[in-house]
Amino acid sequence: MNCLGACALGPVVVVDGKYHSKVRKSEVKRILEGALAGDEGIDVTADRRVFPVEVSCPRCNHSLMDPAHLVDGHPSIRVTVSFGRMHGWLCLSALYGSYNVASEYPIPEKTVVHFFCPHCHQELSGAQACPECGAPMVRMIVRGGGVVQICSRKGCKSHMLDLNGVNVV
Repeated sequence: MNCLGACALGPVVVVDGKYHSKVRKSEVKRILEGALAGDEGIDVTADRRVFPVEVSCPRCNHSLMDPAHLVDGHPSIRVTVSFGRMHGWLCLSALYGSYNVASEYPIPEKTVVHFFCPHCHQELSGAQACPECGAPMVRMIVRGGGVVQICSRKGCKSHMLDLNGVNVV
């Protein structure tokens, strides 16, 4: 398999695109049972793997944060998106680990979406493909140093965060 980029958080277990850090042998059974039971719920208010990030465009360095549109009770990450013949806005949760979004148009599952900076209008494409599904990754700069990348395919939960050499997945 590809590198998970999470050496600092190892041992890491990935189940259905969810990353579990510093896993002990005794926790593996519980993690697998939760996945088999369809445990998809993430409590963004209590889960220690969920935390806020502030991001900007890697091309023009303008902030992508939108305090006027809250997602998960925090300012959202607002971008312009296109898919098929649709073109509009998308607000992503700024909580790393949350997959909640608000969008101008419903996006069908498994659709690859193109993300653009609302300021410079450049595409926010990353240099690599998603390790889970092969779709392009979307790259944003984290305030204070680092990079976050998310998969551009609706429904894929692959994401990577690199904070000054400390990888969080």
